[in-house]
Amino acid sequence: MKKLLVSILMFAAASTFAQEKSAFPTTGYRGSGFVYYVGNADDWESYSVGSTHGYQINPKWFVGGGAQLNFGSLLYKNDDYSFVSATLYADARLDMIEKPISPYLNFKMGITDGDITGAYVAPEIGVRFRHFNLGVGVELQSHEAVYGLVVGDSGSEFSELLMIRLAYDFCGRKK
Repeated sequence: MKKLLVSILMFAAASTFAQEKSAFPTTGYRGSGFVYYVGNADDWESYSVGSTHGYQINPKWFVGGGAQLNFGSLLYKNDDYSFVSATLYADARLDMIEKPISPYLNFKMGITDGDITGAYVAPEIGVRFRHFNLGVGVELQSHEAVYGLVVGDSGSEFSELLMIRLAYDFCGRKK
């Protein structure tokens, strides 16, 4: 699994170094590929790989959407469940300054389906260094069902999870 994630990132990085780009997004198409770790101290750990695509409105604002695959494990009623799920989301991002090194705010909201189903919200803060992005945030993932079993008394629970994300911007960035 780790080899697959590393291979995907290396391919994205190698293919983009051949393209000429500015150090900061201006307007037009923008895309990125990412991997991230999500977990908490009690019962949840997962890794995700995905891609976001959209439009850079101006040098600071981006809007788009994307998809990610999630692989992990969830401890539920003293049983450990491995899961695979997919998330579709809308994405909004603010790059705070127009420099090669820039802090950013990112917000994703969507829906997850698969072994885990439910709503997905992920606010994030991070720093961009040229085409690389490193961020931390909180992932709020409802899990209405785990393998078809209802979770919680109300039929839905939210897990608050720490997220650490590494991304690479691979397209766009031209005036």
